[in-house]
Amino acid sequence: MTLAHTSVVVIESHPLMRAALCAAIADEPDMTIAAISADGHDILAMADALHPDVILFALGTAEAGDLDALKGLREKLPHASILALMSEESTGLEQAALEHGARAILTKAATRSDLLGALRKLILANH
Repeated sequence: MTLAHTSVVVIESHPLMRAALCAAIADEPDMTIAAISADGHDILAMADALHPDVILFALGTAEAGDLDALKGLREKLPHASILALMSEESTGLEQAALEHGARAILTKAATRSDLLGALRKLILANH
């Protein structure tokens, strides 16, 4: 099955990592970037104008308010699948992310292929 025009929102606080994630997605003919932000709260503020298939949300720490933004995005964009991207494996943060609305978890140690595969897997699960 070919995925046609999967729209992705990218949320990543680090500029270099954000650019790398966007470049990986933009190179894919079946994916487009719907919005880019350094902060999940920015995306939450414009959620009514967005209709993404997937939200790629790089989580920092629970103290940074990312989990609140994650929960808000799940509530405002219930049809979007959320892939939480984490710096390292953390069972506590992974569990919290899943409880707040993430559908899948990936660490930043993953390869480009792993990232794109995870995005496509989430889309296929919704169809």
